[in-house]
Amino acid sequence: MSLIKALEETLRCCQLSWWKLILLICLQNFCYSLEAIVAYEKNNPIWRLDLLLDISSDWDSLIEWHNCEFLQISTCFDFYENSTVILDLTDSIETQFFISKLCKEREISHLVFENKLAYADQLTFSITPSYLEQINVFISVLNYFNWTQGLIVYDRLENSLKEKFEKYSENLNYLIIESEANIDELVNRIIAPLGTTLYYIFMNYTDSYKLQNALLSAKLLTSGNGIVLDQKSGYECSIDGALIITDKGQEFVISDEDYLKSSIKSIVSYLLSHIRTESSSEIFFHLNSLFKSHYGNRNFSLINTQEGKREIIGEIIDEKLFLFKNITFPGNISEIPKSQKKILQLSIEAGSTNPTGPALPIGLIGGYGSYAARDIINNGDSDLLNNFQISLTNFDCGVSIYNATFANTCYSKNKENFGLGHISAWGSVMAIGSMSSFKQLNLTFPIVSATNGDTTLSSTTNFPMYMRVQLSYSYAYSLVPIFIRALGWEKVAVLYQNDTWGLSGYYFLIQSIKSHDLSLINPESSRAFPPNLDRDGLKKYSYILQEIIDCQARFLIFIFQYPSAYYIFEEFYDLGLRKGDLVFFTTLTDLVTLAGYDNVHKYKVYEIAIPIITTYGQSWVGPLGTKALAHINKDYGGIINSYSCFYFDALFLMVYALDYMINRGLDYSNPFKLQEIMRNQQFYGCTGQVIIEKGSNDRIVQVFEIILNKLDENGNLAYYIMGEFRPQSTQLIKIQEPLLYADGSTVKPTDLRNKNYECPFPNRLVKTFAKGRALVFGICFGIAGISLFITIYIWKRWWEISIEPLEAKKEISLQDFIVGATMFIEFFQFSSMGPDFSPINSALASVSDTLSLSLDHIIKLKNGVFWIVVNAVFGSIGLWVILCSVILLRLDEKFPHNFMLRNLNTLADYFMPILGDLCFIPFISVCLDIFLCDQSIGDNFTDSFLAQDCYYFCWEGEHLAYAILSIFALMAYEPLAVFCRPLWQELQPLLHVKAAPLFLMVKTMVQITLIVMNKTVKRAQSALHGALFITVMVLYIIFLCKFKPYNYARYSWWQTLILIGVVWLAFLSIISQNIWGNPLTLTLILGSGLVIIGLIGIYIQYKKYPSLLFRKKGQDTSTLFKFAFAFGKNSKIALSKIHPNIVSK
Repeated sequence: MSLIKALEETLRCCQLSWWKLILLICLQNFCYSLEAIVAYEKNNPIWRLDLLLDISSDWDSLIEWHNCEFLQISTCFDFYENSTVILDLTDSIETQFFISKLCKEREISHLVFENKLAYADQLTFSITPSYLEQINVFISVLNYFNWTQGLIVYDRLENSLKEKFEKYSENLNYLIIESEANIDELVNRIIAPLGTTLYYIFMNYTDSYKLQNALLSAKLLTSGNGIVLDQKSGYECSIDGALIITDKGQEFVISDEDYLKSSIKSIVSYLLSHIRTESSSEIFFHLNSLFKSHYGNRNFSLINTQEGKREIIGEIIDEKLFLFKNITFPGNISEIPKSQKKILQLSIEAGSTNPTGPALPIGLIGGYGSYAARDIINNGDSDLLNNFQISLTNFDCGVSIYNATFANTCYSKNKENFGLGHISAWGSVMAIGSMSSFKQLNLTFPIVSATNGDTTLSSTTNFPMYMRVQLSYSYAYSLVPIFIRALGWEKVAVLYQNDTWGLSGYYFLIQSIKSHDLSLINPESSRAFPPNLDRDGLKKYSYILQEIIDCQARFLIFIFQYPSAYYIFEEFYDLGLRKGDLVFFTTLTDLVTLAGYDNVHKYKVYEIAIPIITTYGQSWVGPLGTKALAHINKDYGGIINSYSCFYFDALFLMVYALDYMINRGLDYSNPFKLQEIMRNQQFYGCTGQVIIEKGSNDRIVQVFEIILNKLDENGNLAYYIMGEFRPQSTQLIKIQEPLLYADGSTVKPTDLRNKNYECPFPNRLVKTFAKGRALVFGICFGIAGISLFITIYIWKRWWEISIEPLEAKKEISLQDFIVGATMFIEFFQFSSMGPDFSPINSALASVSDTLSLSLDHIIKLKNGVFWIVVNAVFGSIGLWVILCSVILLRLDEKFPHNFMLRNLNTLADYFMPILGDLCFIPFISVCLDIFLCDQSIGDNFTDSFLAQDCYYFCWEGEHLAYAILSIFALMAYEPLAVFCRPLWQELQPLLHVKAAPLFLMVKTMVQITLIVMNKTVKRAQSALHGALFITVMVLYIIFLCKFKPYNYARYSWWQTLILIGVVWLAFLSIISQNIWGNPLTLTLILGSGLVIIGLIGIYIQYKKYPSLLFRKKGQDTSTLFKFAFAFGKNSKIALSKIHPNIVSK
């Protein structure tokens, strides 16, 4: 009906004196018989001539319309036999077909508004594009954006044309919406669960408008979505970001009426300017020309709604899209939406950054569980959200420490990426603080925690949008005494973090301890520590730890977060405790984060805390647990901690709720409705059965795993599941593997420790004694200065001589072997004087310490052990003096018949290189150890104690006597060692490889320098010591390169390479202490470097340095056998092979 009004307005503007016009109108609901159609038209009051009168005075040839209202259509055609054009506005295929047939019979041009026929007769001209044209253009737009997925919603798409879409892509979905359908329900129950991100609309304007509003209400046209409409569907479309394909020249038409007006005007204008007669043939000719030039090869425009306005952004010519303006898509984004499943945006806080303090990767590693859950959903490995993709944005805004300014700034940067739900940060303090930030930033969404057990978070009143898949500490800690009693312990101590998190666990723990007859033996004053202490801050409270030590507690329940827990372990170590003195128990946490802990202090933590017993909710169980672990092993390098499984279930709790809502057509974007549905979900996840308790934010009880944190075979921290703790079962503990304690046995230690200190005073009294340290520096450097002076004097006075190079080949002797062995042993001795490399390779460090008598790194030098070593050194020095006296005074020659002197002379041949050369570093080092009194419990020199044995106070009594003896021993040993080093080789007739005396003197000075630096600088500034050590060694190597140390080039070459190896080891030691320290990796690097040095040495040796030492070939033992069993004249032949002269004799 509205089309007639549009036509009326159009005809009023045109001069049509020559154009006979028949209007055949069949409205939407036509009947299938011509009689009925005529009857319908009869009853339609709009068909009156007065609606078309006064158009022009030249319309007299028209018969009044009502005169033929009862006639059949064919009769009307006969009556108007002179008509030249039929304008067909009918709306049914049957009517169009019939009219087209009559026009063909009478050779009348058939002008239709919308061609509904599957074919186009040559006399039929369609004002609007055919469906085939529209679909081809539509496909060209999809192809341009590479959109191969999406939903086509239509009400007029024929099967033959639908096949065009199917041929373009097999991934398209189709939905036909019939008249009077409940579009809102279709969107919620059918379209939303499909999870599509792209919508293509072919509908009448009225239903299209309803559909657009329904999609907007369901929030299906947000960022990441796209919508494309044909011209009819896009009338008056105001969705920002929508794309509308229009006929060129009809870009701003917003109704069929406007379209008809515009088209008729252009067609009539064209005809008026071209025809000369009113014949049907001429009308057909010009219509045919017009439609071939324009309508027959149409061009289209692409419209984009931007800020409520239509913008022409491109045109489609020959089914190719050309853009000349930027596009805005829904959500006001310029990025082209991907042809994929609909994205459900979620967020997580799984970073490692705190606003203050070191990085804490515990949440980062745990978060891999949520990423694995996302991957399982997105890869289709689950029956949930099959038509959707999960996007998980990480916010690194705090782990265990909350700072409002830091957090708010961090959240605001990516505020739009929070999405439908959120997984909270690892620490309870951070979780509570973040909810305050969300409120300030007007962010509302359900929050799930994988780790927070703080009791204050149980309240749905205070935290209505929060829930957790972790057990609350109130419940978890109330179970601890049950577990401890089941293990056989009766007396325990407690240490907790004095904040809301620690207090909540402590309160319920105390209540449960009282009800289970456990004895709490440390006083209340020694139970609480302030939270978030750093290493220096914690030392102010070390008296609390000392009280725990003093109460003799063995089993310590530990309620602390990291990194404070590490510093407490370190302080226990500094206070004198060692492995096995304490058995630590904690819950809902583990120590795997030590993997990122600094190597400088890690050994203290390992010594004190390992092994540590943990009970923790079971993990990696059931089908989802198996899938989760497989994904983490495959995609995240198998890096997990005990939180990873809970992070997995935290995401799946949201996923189950979203899947439930989507499948039921519920508004999952409503955060309040979503959190309500989440609370009602029950599923068997990675950690077992997950159920949120009614009226609470807490998870209902689960099975616990008994975990033992200990070192694996590679020295890395790992946790081992030893059994299960089932609080609600008659069998409380189910042991799978024996529970091992610090001594490696399964025997439970005693409840109380023996009250004995390593020292006769508490470690809290110990302090660095500046005056004592200054005295140590003075004595050590004074002795070094005297020794260096003596060395130079001896060289100048007796040994400023050169040695003859070895040029002829010689048979190698035992003495030559001794010289070579000495070089390789010195590698370990020099290394022990350098930076500590025990974190790299403890075995190699132990060898070096043993060969240099640095026994304090190998055994505990208490209870008189150190003095046994000192006395042994003094005795060896005494033997050395005797041997030197025999050699220098030639006592064996003066008393040739003295049996003892003769044997001492023989003994000197073998022991002089050992005592004078190999033992030089150990003897000097032990003698200087007696002066190491730089720690004290008071302010006087006599309050200082010996570093190697704290039971000896310095500078009085027995220590003073030993200090004096040490000075005499050094003054006797060092000059004789310096003098006898070159002397020994002069006394060995079978020794071919000799060292230059200058080299021996320089080596002595280097050794003394390194020993003194090791006893002084290393104890005060290890980093400075490392730098000085490398500097001295490099200078020493440069000296060796310039002044060859041996008369044999091969020995000189290997002496230089050995010292380069020492420098390489020292360099890696500095890296391990100050920069990066993975023991296994550094050991591999160290070994690789030494192997490379060795291979280079061997290669250059054979290329440049010929061998001048050889071994004499041994006798052929087979000949002996032949001789033994030979007879007659054959025996002479056999014997002659052994010795040619024996036969003649």
